[in-house]
Amino acid sequence: MSHPPYLCTGTLGRVPWDDKARAASAAGFARLSIYGWEHRKLHERGWDDAAVVNLLKELSLRVAEYDGVVMTMRSPEGAEDAVASAAALGARSITVLEHSDWQPGEHREQAAATLAEIADEAADHGILALIEPFSWSPLDDHRVAAEIVERAGRPNAGLLLDTWHLWRGPERGQVDPAIDPAMIKAIQIGDTGADPVGQPTPDEIAHECIHHRLMPGEGHGNIAGLLADLFDRGVDAPVAVEVFSDDLNALETHVAARQSMECFAKLAL
Repeated sequence: MSHPPYLCTGTLGRVPWDDKARAASAAGFARLSIYGWEHRKLHERGWDDAAVVNLLKELSLRVAEYDGVVMTMRSPEGAEDAVASAAALGARSITVLEHSDWQPGEHREQAAATLAEIADEAADHGILALIEPFSWSPLDDHRVAAEIVERAGRPNAGLLLDTWHLWRGPERGQVDPAIDPAMIKAIQIGDTGADPVGQPTPDEIAHECIHHRLMPGEGHGNIAGLLADLFDRGVDAPVAVEVFSDDLNALETHVAARQSMECFAKLAL
């Protein structure tokens, strides 16, 4: 793996982000993501961006994704402020999500135009704009997302592949070989339990996602095999642990961060 492993902020629950940063750094991570709401909470607690950047420097830590900032691909409204916030913290990327009922797959040209606008705004700051398909969203398929990226035609636009959503989405854990490996610019890993009985509802999938993910290598997702396949295809992207888990959140923050780092050794990455 050519990139150092990084940690997704949700893995450490809802403790203050500065505490997460200290735990991530102590565990050996070089990057940590941040949610837009966590950034706002820091400001409410009296942190300005200069103080956050100073903390990052002290910890030899950088911001990976500025996450959860674009809630629909129908319009780039709000993206300018999100990109500015991401740039202030030196983030590598912003995450483009579809949380509305709008169907990007049925309006691919409009979705591509939105992504292109966001990517152009981000490019001015050297930031990537990455679509993350997720399994109860109208955009749950990486094949559709890849077509939107292709139509957008921006070199800093790409895909954020989350292995949990890949398994619980329509692709059932298989990345279509037609997807250009260069499009995959970040990977988040988390494991799934056994396949649910019957056809789970979106609410049931969301509940499992938010409360009962498993650490990579502890479930049925064959994370090591999936990553080996992606790297063999030529994917060159950083890999992060993202595990939303009630059990993990019951641990001390530094313990959860250390266990997250240990999973990379277990997967031989």
